[in-house]
Amino acid sequence: MSRFENTDAPKLPAIIMRYILLASASAMAIFGFFFIVFANSLDTLADDVPAADGIVVFTGTASARISVGLDLLAREKGARLLISGVYENQNFDTILEMAPANSDGIACCLDLDYIAKNTKDNARETALWAEIHDYQSLIIVTSAHHVPRAYLEMRRAMPSVRLSAFPVVPENVRMDAWWRFSGTFALLLGEYVRYLWSLAGLPDFT
Repeated sequence: MSRFENTDAPKLPAIIMRYILLASASAMAIFGFFFIVFANSLDTLADDVPAADGIVVFTGTASARISVGLDLLAREKGARLLISGVYENQNFDTILEMAPANSDGIACCLDLDYIAKNTKDNARETALWAEIHDYQSLIIVTSAHHVPRAYLEMRRAMPSVRLSAFPVVPENVRMDAWWRFSGTFALLLGEYVRYLWSLAGLPDFT
């Protein structure tokens, strides 16, 4: 071994690993920063949205979204209501049981979509429904954390239709202090990942 060889110089693999760790840490920091921005920017206030041609509810595990959509229909915020992604065990009777009081006569203006299985499907089926009825404005009813992704997919499916949102906050979700509750934190983190996934134009899975 030459006495002039620098044995203290870092080896190439160590340098590469250092850059990989630095890049990973930077990526995680950026991911975390924009996740916080995403979570804090979610609109949880359901303002009195202006009337539109139609109303669409993106269904979930809770009946709150459907009840809100039926209430908006009863208040004549739209001419018809589409409930997209209805479960197979639900029908007009079970849906109408979720309607608030003084909602008589709304069954004539209710449409159920059993085809949609995810948010992309919701947007696609809604676009077809809006085209059939020649609707130019829609109110989207969905969970508050789901609004950004729903808007994204709806805008892609119907770029010329005016959209407004009516966010619904589930009873077990604490949006006011989401970082303090593990369930809400996990819910928002999962939705943020799904939003980025959709933003990249990748196939939807929920």
